[in-house]
Amino acid sequence: MKKLNFMKYAVIAVLLVGFAGCNDILEDVEPPTSVSGELALSSPAGIEALRASMYSKIRESFGHTTNYFVAPSAFADEARIRPGASRYDNLNSAIGTSGTAHMGNWNEAYNIIQDANLMIGAVPDGVLPAATLQQYRGEALAIRAFIYHTLIRVYGYEPGNFGQGPEGNWDAGVVLRTEPVIDVADADLRPRASVDAVYTQILQDAAQAKNLLSGINGNNTFATEAFADGIAARAHLYAGNWSEASAAAQAAIANFPGDLEDTAAGVAGMFNETAGNHPEALFKVVVNPATENSTGGGTFVNNGPAGYTSDQWVSQLPTQFLLDKYEEGDHRLGWYVPCGEAQRIGAPASNCTAVNDGGFSLVKFNGVKGNAVDDLPYIRLAEMYLIWAEAAGKAANDPNAGVAALEALRDARNAGAVPAFGNITEMEDFILDERMRELAFEGHRFFDLKRLQRDVRNPNGSIKMFADSYRILSPIGNTLIGVNPQLVENPGY
Repeated sequence: MKKLNFMKYAVIAVLLVGFAGCNDILEDVEPPTSVSGELALSSPAGIEALRASMYSKIRESFGHTTNYFVAPSAFADEARIRPGASRYDNLNSAIGTSGTAHMGNWNEAYNIIQDANLMIGAVPDGVLPAATLQQYRGEALAIRAFIYHTLIRVYGYEPGNFGQGPEGNWDAGVVLRTEPVIDVADADLRPRASVDAVYTQILQDAAQAKNLLSGINGNNTFATEAFADGIAARAHLYAGNWSEASAAAQAAIANFPGDLEDTAAGVAGMFNETAGNHPEALFKVVVNPATENSTGGGTFVNNGPAGYTSDQWVSQLPTQFLLDKYEEGDHRLGWYVPCGEAQRIGAPASNCTAVNDGGFSLVKFNGVKGNAVDDLPYIRLAEMYLIWAEAAGKAANDPNAGVAALEALRDARNAGAVPAFGNITEMEDFILDERMRELAFEGHRFFDLKRLQRDVRNPNGSIKMFADSYRILSPIGNTLIGVNPQLVENPGY
């Protein structure tokens, strides 16, 4: 086994795995939680540093923090900019191609995938206890599946939707790389794999992760079996594998050690690290304010999710269209407070009523540990009930087959009864609204509309982007194509 300096593999990952071309990407590639120097992957300390690096790179990535959570709301109809602010105004207005271009996270994703690949394929047996190495490899497989899905939903259509755009039949996905890059000689230039091939890899990784992580569900600050189930449920939902999505969602619920919050205080405080501390998160990244407040691309001061939504800039506010989805008494209304009450550090609270009648901001990301150090929940238990409901109805071609799952969620949220559905479209419409109520500002709205081939609308109902617009897909960009000519651009760009 060759010794591997962590700076070396990070640079290789950027230049050759992600096919990046920007020198500034190489700055600060080593996370503060990793160990510097000539630590080998054949040493326990080196393996622990690699594991820390994989998780820390998620936290460092703007594409997997603020962009992941807030941008899909800003690009659709859940969020609009507070007058006087500027962050994500281009997504709100979708000027030219700027909207979908900001949804991409290509370079950052391949940096994380490289760490996962090293853990899966470059760590020799015998250095760590066998059970520990099995767990770490399971975690890496789960993270790789999760990151590949964040990529494919941005750059490709969903399986079965290849005719969605004006080009007729476009099935290009992203580059698949599942082996570690240790030396330059290990890297090569590759074309984009098909969407189906990428989903096959995602689901294979999730299944392997579930096997390796079997029974490991006690600490949601690392990837767990329930998280692997959750990734499988989400990917099967996007792929239209309804029976499999329903089964995986129910497995995630069964394996998760907690339950849905069902009190007003519990629901309102579940995102607050000093109160609920994400009791419904299947997996969360914990950010340490003592060491990570001002480093990295995703959680530095002014650019954390809280800085965009409830602190500092208060740029993106919930639309009245979103707020009107809730019924009186819904515990989830506790996630919204008047702008002035959300401020901790003197950000302007004016003009909020220009976006919604009560001048509310959303405080899921509340900056309680510091403006840029919110813990980040990537899959929550509530999403599993929503996937179960939608997938069960579609698998059975019975719009009421998933009502029990919806009732469980809505009972916990004090949200009222579930109506009887006359057809699949009525069920789908209701679940889309329920996903807004539950998952607002958690990275779903734009992608829900895209996977269901729905037009993207403004809060007033006017068309913002037709479902068959080429701009539904993010552009690859000239920089990446210039480095790797085997990449082909998405149509229309």
